[in-house]
Amino acid sequence: MNPSLLATAATSALVPPALPHSPQGDDLLRRFLADPRAGSTPWTPALLRACLGADADILFPEGVAQVAESCFDLMDRDMLAASGSFRSRKISRRVRAAILFRLERAAPYRMAIRQALAVLMVPTHARILARTLGRSVNAIWQAAADTSTGFTFLTKRVTLSGVYVSTLLFWLTRGGNPASVEEFLDRRLADVGRITRLRNRLTGRIA
Repeated sequence: MNPSLLATAATSALVPPALPHSPQGDDLLRRFLADPRAGSTPWTPALLRACLGADADILFPEGVAQVAESCFDLMDRDMLAASGSFRSRKISRRVRAAILFRLERAAPYRMAIRQALAVLMVPTHARILARTLGRSVNAIWQAAADTSTGFTFLTKRVTLSGVYVSTLLFWLTRGGNPASVEEFLDRRLADVGRITRLRNRLTGRIA
């Protein structure tokens, strides 16, 4: 999986529309993610029907791409539901808490989430991938209670796209140890902090 390709996808759809969902669909998604076959077998319509029966075709008529997009949307909504617990005074710490929460909550289904991303990486699903990652980046900022607008809104989301995508890929491939994921995310956030401070100093000198 190519991190730069995913980051580009995330920033190409910065304000995607909300994804429709239902309690029945959420229950089905959670059931599917918990099925061992969802993490060990490439996703196909036949696998969905084998795991979920006829309800899969009724609630997800667009097939595996719709299921994959809905899985990430479910992660977004679970994270937002817990956003009241991200209470640090520093927004960078709230962003950190939001990302770690979503990954920790999804840890039992890590391999299934990897299959979901593999579905979205198919070239014909490029638009779905873009809006899925864009929606997740926006949800992280929302969970962190960021209220920026205008150019700052855009630059923050572009920056976070790189951090989130690289951390997501690290978690998917080497995330069996939560401490290593935290260390990786901390390094990425520290890099962003150094770049931001340097940019602010240069901007001040030019002004």
